[in-house]
Amino acid sequence: MPVTLRDVARLSGVSVSTTSRALNDRMDVSEEVRARVLEAARQLNYTVNLQARVLKGAASKTLGLILYNTESLTFNAVMTRGIYDIATPHGYSIIVCNSNAGTEMEVQAHQMLRQNKVDGVLINSVESGPAPLQYLLDNQIPFVLLNRRVPGVTCDYVTVDYQQGEYLAARHLLELGHRHILCQLGPESHAPTLDRLAGYQRALAEFGVAFTPELVVYSASATTSYQLTFDAMQRIHPRPTAILAYNDETTIPVFKALSDLNLRIPTDVSVVGQNDLSFSPFLVPPLTSVAQAIHEMGKLGIEILLQKIAMSNQEPWQWQQIVLEPKLNVRLSTVPLP
Repeated sequence: MPVTLRDVARLSGVSVSTTSRALNDRMDVSEEVRARVLEAARQLNYTVNLQARVLKGAASKTLGLILYNTESLTFNAVMTRGIYDIATPHGYSIIVCNSNAGTEMEVQAHQMLRQNKVDGVLINSVESGPAPLQYLLDNQIPFVLLNRRVPGVTCDYVTVDYQQGEYLAARHLLELGHRHILCQLGPESHAPTLDRLAGYQRALAEFGVAFTPELVVYSASATTSYQLTFDAMQRIHPRPTAILAYNDETTIPVFKALSDLNLRIPTDVSVVGQNDLSFSPFLVPPLTSVAQAIHEMGKLGIEILLQKIAMSNQEPWQWQQIVLEPKLNVRLSTVPLP
């Protein structure tokens, strides 16, 4: 016979209603009781019939996650690990959608998640503008933006300070005496690209160095990073003595392009990455990189979302808008200009 809610209640020593509230992650259950109920459910291999619950109007215990694209495997892995670290212990499953950096697929992702009646959405892609977000607001569907902000839409978000990160990286190179710094950015219309360009320009202005548009290259993906770097290092005169890579992943094709041009890191060219991913200290040479709290961003985003889901629509909500500060980790890929 299948295990029932009553069986879980009997083993955990609480009422059926308390057991139901604990399994639904309600706030009016103590942590001690919740832990006891979850342990009883685990021992009995109790699973919830989610489809039946949704038909009855109950929570689906399912969340949606819309990613900008899935090409950045390491960035997405770190962020989603932070999300799962919180979601899984609370009994939530996650439907992951890839917008592929496009408006049409992003809109389709919103539609699919609504059809699946998810309890809330984490959003890392806003190419379709404010309209889908306004729909969520109007229909009181909880959502949190991750690594994004949308002008004109007041909502919850957790992001990293890309402008400050780029500023720290550029300032570090300028302090080392570099003046011809190649700045590698993402797509021109990408919001983080605009933030990072502003940080790069701020550092240059601080050191009295004129901004040279030729020293900025826009890379739509890691796959184009090699050719853009290879071409720029031959085209630009005087040749750049340092490179601000788009992120740590793109430093790999940057390293390859410099090697193919017989340029040594850091003797001929200093290189700085972004995100300080786990492999960065193990590159040769170890990579100087700006650490962004990507894992923390995922954790905070899901924590805010679960708080919103647990509240009734009548309770007042204080918007939570968090910007995480970056930190520069200096290693052997950057040295003073000879």
